[in-house]
Amino acid sequence: MSDVSPDPSALLWPAPQFVPAPSDAPSAFTLVRVNVPVLVDADPRRWLPALVTDARLHPDEAALVETMPPTQRATFVAGRLAMRAALGRALSSQGAPDAHGPILRTDRGAPVLPPTVAGSVSHKHDAALGLMVPRTPLPAGASMYVGVDLEHRPTERDLARPSIARRILTADELDALSLLNHDPLAQRDRVMLSFAIKEAVYKAIDPTVQRYVRFTEVALRFSNDGAVAVSLRLPELANGEITVGAQYAVDDRWIVATAVASTEYGSR
Repeated sequence: MSDVSPDPSALLWPAPQFVPAPSDAPSAFTLVRVNVPVLVDADPRRWLPALVTDARLHPDEAALVETMPPTQRATFVAGRLAMRAALGRALSSQGAPDAHGPILRTDRGAPVLPPTVAGSVSHKHDAALGLMVPRTPLPAGASMYVGVDLEHRPTERDLARPSIARRILTADELDALSLLNHDPLAQRDRVMLSFAIKEAVYKAIDPTVQRYVRFTEVALRFSNDGAVAVSLRLPELANGEITVGAQYAVDDRWIVATAVASTEYGSR
């Protein structure tokens, strides 16, 4: 990575931003967003060395970046910068040193983290969001995993694109969506919110189920106060082996969804 001179304009990676978690999420959640620089160079040799030198990125993470397709490199880096910042705070809350090894990934794409924390990451083309939470002591055989998803809120321009509602919503969810027929943008907002929540749920349950989960295998029910209830329709979980809770927050631009999945002793 040292045979190309760094391009100063491509080294301006912004500092991680600690962002509020959804109001009903566990209080120990740490969420960090890192924006992808607009002018980041397509050649990672121009900016990876600087991130490694100042210890924002681990050398093994940088080596992993170099194996990726060019379109994935910057967003992966943003995700690792977000996760490392969130992990540092989670570890310090446990009285552990901030220093930690690389955050690599499993064969299913999930981040490899210390056993004392649970975490997840979401990538968009212009930003990434990392979620971290310390693990409380669990009974033998029990588990706890989390998931996060970051999405752009729909705009009027998106109304010209085909809706993904019938691809991701159950029959009951489509019926509930029909109540918003008078407001097409609100409908798109609900569809994208449902997409984000389901993505967060998939990440939280994946370490347990270890398979692709169809959108219609997760059902959502929104209450009048804005809370959301999650029902899993996976045949291998017919006895309710996993308990899932989901939370979300929206602002003018972003949808943030989080999920927590837990299993009890002997449920797997």
